[in-house]
Amino acid sequence: MYSRNSFGSYYPVNSLVHRLNPIIKLINFIIMILLILLTNSKEIHSFMFIFVLIMVLLSYVPIKYYFNTFYSLRYIYLIIAFICAYFGADFSEYLVYTSKIVIFVLYLNIIVFTTSPSEMIYSIEKFLNMFNFLNLKVVKLATKINSILRYYPLYISVKYKTLKAASIRGISIGFFNIKEKIKLNKRVRKLTKLKNKEITESAELRLYDINKHRTNYRTNKVGFYDILFLLFHLVLLYIYIDLEGLL
Repeated sequence: MYSRNSFGSYYPVNSLVHRLNPIIKLINFIIMILLILLTNSKEIHSFMFIFVLIMVLLSYVPIKYYFNTFYSLRYIYLIIAFICAYFGADFSEYLVYTSKIVIFVLYLNIIVFTTSPSEMIYSIEKFLNMFNFLNLKVVKLATKINSILRYYPLYISVKYKTLKAASIRGISIGFFNIKEKIKLNKRVRKLTKLKNKEITESAELRLYDINKHRTNYRTNKVGFYDILFLLFHLVLLYIYIDLEGLL
């Protein structure tokens, strides 16, 4: 199911980012989302973008897999440009708003490419348990969140394979009318949901029961690089808080 020739899914190589603790990766991702939503500082966005690019290189995942996601968002960049032009925003503001989307999508792809579904569910489950004062079962919720996080990368993967299969048969989407494109996207969404369901069922076949707490058979120890990456995210958060005068 997960192969090195398929983007949008776990890419199994031995990289520094792959070896990071999945819980720490999830916490870093949440911090990055907060910064993306809260700050419009060009300096902070520049640091975030450079750091994410470094993570992309350290992940050992082919750059073309990340690029495909950027290409799929080309219309969103145009929409942002029109909105900025309508409200009189300058080019630097456009770059800030665009970078928010780019950084989020890049980081999401890093998480998906470098974290297996089972480890992602494990990290979400452990994170939710920190706030689970009523001792509720959070495994199903963790599985659902994992499916949501992986939906867009899977959607891109399924759409790419669908268009590639169509081109092999001599069919080009460039000749589709609007109605046919809507039908195509509807079909891709349906196939994406089926693939997400297949991931969950595959986990169950590996004796993973979403109704019970489980043991992670991989030793997820917090190492030096986990602390280093976490500190960088916390420093960025501290800089934002200091700039906003919230201290």
